[in-house]
Amino acid sequence: MPPLRRSNHGAWVFVGALLTSLSLGAKADQGWEGASLTLNWDNDANRGSDRHYTQGARIQYLSADLSTQNCFHAFSDLLPTWGYRLEGVKAGVEMGQEIYTPENLDASEPLPDDRPYAGWLYLSSILQRRGQATKSSWGMETWRVDVGVVGPPSLAEAAQRVWHGRDPQGWDNQLKTEVGFNLRYERSHLFRIRRMSNMAVDFIPGFDASLGTVDIHAGLSLTARLGYQIPNRYEVSQGRTPKKVGAYFFSTLRGRMVGRNLFLDGNTFVDSQSVDRELLVGSHTIGASLVLGPVEIFGSNTYTTREFHGQLHSDSFSSLMLLMKF
Repeated sequence: MPPLRRSNHGAWVFVGALLTSLSLGAKADQGWEGASLTLNWDNDANRGSDRHYTQGARIQYLSADLSTQNCFHAFSDLLPTWGYRLEGVKAGVEMGQEIYTPENLDASEPLPDDRPYAGWLYLSSILQRRGQATKSSWGMETWRVDVGVVGPPSLAEAAQRVWHGRDPQGWDNQLKTEVGFNLRYERSHLFRIRRMSNMAVDFIPGFDASLGTVDIHAGLSLTARLGYQIPNRYEVSQGRTPKKVGAYFFSTLRGRMVGRNLFLDGNTFVDSQSVDRELLVGSHTIGASLVLGPVEIFGSNTYTTREFHGQLHSDSFSSLMLLMKF
């Protein structure tokens, strides 16, 4: 990176030179070769009431790119790679909780026309693989196994009372205790169109699928991003890269064909409250991200179509995510 030169044109020249220096030099992955910690919180408070998917909290850790052979590399070596050159492998873990409720929180009796109370507390093991496909596109695959529990041990009732300040009357009707598991797969490709050295437009088509006792589905997605110094988490560098300052907007469309949803279909092995789910479910997410070197802050809102027959309203929830790269 060339050094900044002194100028007699004052502060504007200095600012211009600083922005130019930020856009030059190393690759755009902005430290993604290192480890990362992500905190994510979803809440439907934007609607002014608790209903359906009412809260979710997750914490995820991804390792730095693995440079030595281990069990994750051994598993990765067994998997075929299509459409991109495998260059980086990460391992990770995630822990999370999700809370689901009916719309009427004042009724103590079961509500046959609304989704049941349910909670999901889980732990995930993650394998992420990524690499370059063409000069301006990259691919990423994520394999993960979720193992968790539904019912009172999920602590969903206590979490809702603490975080939402509500006293729902129907938690005695929640889904019964059940251990659940899922195998999940996600694949996406990033196509980058550069307008200037520091501005970019990204298009990211994706596919995801899940198989298990909790969730069976197949889905497609398309994300568009526009902004300044957008981090490229798909890219794999040969060494450490600087963590720069940037900002961008993003919008994601998703569609799913749903074969099972435990939180709508009810318990797997015993009788419980349930509703008839919709086969096709769509969503739209719009948001923005602020990149402050090793820290990224995301804010977004997601709108979803109706998930079960008889659902009176479509739903929405807001998300806040804090990501730290090391």
